[in-house]
Amino acid sequence: MPGSSFGDTSGDDNGRLRNFKLNESTFLASLMPKKEIGADRFIEAHPHYDGRGVLIAIFDSGVDPAASGLQVTSDGKPKILDVIDCTGSGDVDTSKVVKADADGCIRGASGASLVVNSSWENPSGEWRVGYKLVYELFTGTLTSRLKRERKKKWDEKNQEEIAKAVKHLDEFDQKHTKVEDANLKRAREDLQSRIDILRKQAESYDDKGPVIDAVVWHDGEVWRVALDTQSLEDDPDCGKLANFVPLTNYRYA
Repeated sequence: MPGSSFGDTSGDDNGRLRNFKLNESTFLASLMPKKEIGADRFIEAHPHYDGRGVLIAIFDSGVDPAASGLQVTSDGKPKILDVIDCTGSGDVDTSKVVKADADGCIRGASGASLVVNSSWENPSGEWRVGYKLVYELFTGTLTSRLKRERKKKWDEKNQEEIAKAVKHLDEFDQKHTKVEDANLKRAREDLQSRIDILRKQAESYDDKGPVIDAVVWHDGEVWRVALDTQSLEDDPDCGKLANFVPLTNYRYA
């Protein structure tokens, strides 16, 4: 009977499903059905038809040049020859040139003090500096979310400082019931001014976002760049630039 036949088949299917184990190979096979479209048989019949000798240009905003599958071709050559930013969103003006002081520090374009690594080759001793606002690299949705989160943290910290300032003023008033001395008057005015300034800061809050400092130099062979992201950290470290691994054009990396 059809019902009996269906029941038997269903039992077989259930058995196969129970024995099926999802691993990396079966997962990838489900994403790329080579067997179903005959791609595996085609590659077996033509093992050298894998794209060797072909140069391809890809216009895409989602390519990750660091992905393991994009490192080398089937014959061991670099798979990606170059990566070019065509959007302009990542452009950084590095026309400003600075020199390092005796301690190996330079002044970044954002105004931050940056420590360069003494092992970096720089025959000219000239460091070109620029900076990029992080919000210019993010989508509008992500930027809005980050601004809300940063504003919340800033408000909490500012309210803590206002509470401290009010407490100090209250303690001062309790200790000095009569303020007639000129020095005491100035001291109280300073305490009151601190409260006023903190409250005005809350009204004029303007979040331009974190800043990434870029330092560019020529090592005698190629141009190098190092990025300082200390403004992205909760605990800034002015030595973070020195620990950065310098980058260069992708084709030379």
